Amino acid sequence: MTNAWMVRAGRDGEREADALEQSLVIGGWPEMGNLAQYTSRRELQAAVRAAYPNRSRTVVANWTGQLWRLIYAMEAGDLVVTPLKKASPDHVAIGRVTGHYQYRRDAPPDRRHVRPVTWVRPALPRSAIQQDLLYSLGSLLTICQLRRNGAVRRLAALAETGVDPGPTLDEVSTNGWVTPDDFVERAVADDNGVELTIRELLSKWGAGRRTSSVVETIQRDLAENGLTTVPPFTEGWIGKSVLVVKSGAEEDDTTVETATERLLDEQTDAETVTEEPDDDETLVPEKPFTLRFGTLVRSDLAVTSVRPTDSIVLARTLMLRHNYSQLAVIDDDGTFHYAVSWESIAKAYMSPTPPSTVAHAKHTALLAGYDDLVLPRIDDISNSDFIFVRSRDGKTIAGIITSADLTNRFGEIAKPFTKIEECERRLHRRVKAQIPAATIEHATNKRHKNADSLTFGAYAHVLKDEQDFMLLGWPLDHEEFLQQVKDVAKIRNDMMHFSPDPVPHDEWDAIDGLLAMLHAVDPLP
Repeated sequence: MTNAWMVRAGRDGEREADALEQSLVIGGWPEMGNLAQYTSRRELQAAVRAAYPNRSRTVVANWTGQLWRLIYAMEAGDLVVTPLKKASPDHVAIGRVTGHYQYRRDAPPDRRHVRPVTWVRPALPRSAIQQDLLYSLGSLLTICQLRRNGAVRRLAALAETGVDPGPTLDEVSTNGWVTPDDFVERAVADDNGVELTIRELLSKWGAGRRTSSVVETIQRDLAENGLTTVPPFTEGWIGKSVLVVKSGAEEDDTTVETATERLLDEQTDAETVTEEPDDDETLVPEKPFTLRFGTLVRSDLAVTSVRPTDSIVLARTLMLRHNYSQLAVIDDDGTFHYAVSWESIAKAYMSPTPPSTVAHAKHTALLAGYDDLVLPRIDDISNSDFIFVRSRDGKTIAGIITSADLTNRFGEIAKPFTKIEECERRLHRRVKAQIPAATIEHATNKRHKNADSLTFGAYAHVLKDEQDFMLLGWPLDHEEFLQQVKDVAKIRNDMMHFSPDPVPHDEWDAIDGLLAMLHAVDPLP
């Protein structure tokens, strides 16, 4: 299968003339020797790390992926695009790969890694390319694959005719999530990074929570443009802020770690930037969703605390003011000691000597790490009623999780399942009673012989024909009801892939709307 690639000719187009005159695409990385000796990505990554020992693990992993594409992923016949900066500004060169990777020992250090190409359009005006495809050419990567919006088909047409036919409707989005190109372009251009909450980041892609398909799309879109988030947007409370930053993806001759790289190394888990898989389909390894304490902690709420030497009166006043049952006891230097609670204060007053300071009313407190799993600690929290959560760096207290917090969180998780199950039960009862099995079998292409085996998504197929819908005998608008069933079916499918985030308001509206319709036309329990 033909693929399409973008290969830059240097940060300022310094390799541009040689690339065009010698019919080549040229990678940089002057510190690297002959790359053909590496037959696995793990070997290549070790070589990149050795050649650039002071660059961050994020950059090393990123560069490894780009070099792997140059050596092995590109194939003869693939399309290649090089944006031009010097020879013909505001133009691009389009060609086809004609040979394997070559190492030119006698060439200048930054021009030794090449693939031979035939330039079919050595200077095509950027104005001939529609904006959505131009956005893909704005990636910070030196070598990247162009996948979105029918890039391969359109670049082939541009090479042949000089005219961009544009994307088809099917090519615009394959999974329901459309890349916010304007936001990505702004992040690529901002050297300081773009700060926003995880919820705001998701909304850029039209999403309300972190389902598996949303995460995969956002990770891919950011990675393909040389961007990432610090800390990872896949972890923590949805209202927490993250910074969209450049991941040092563009090849350069710098051997020193940048400030952004240091930030990435400090705040990004090592497992998110380990060796890339041999399959180039995955640019960013996905960390499976599990319920962790960091997900439950509200990062917008500061931890209220007292010092061991503070008075009992102060602790009591703060708990009354905030309606808290306990407070963290933390020194001026940030050291966490224990907790003080209504229970410990009451016990302290039962001693022969009336307590005066918080130190006289100690309540032993449980601690959890930011990335610790919640489920193994549920019994602990139930028995002690609360647990303090350390920050990611382990130096401070990020928040407190109480039994009530867990009850509310698991209620948020269970409630939509319960409501959708009621919708499904009411639909099943009516469809089974009113629609013949033969009709169900025909509507589902023989996947379901009767109503008993129907999945939620299958009801949309069974009720697609208005005449079949009328058999239900419900005085509802066919199109409106069918759309509501489809919307809830999609929500249900998304919920099958665990998300750490609460169901957003628009999804609740869809679930409640369908349930209200069904209650009205089928009032039986």
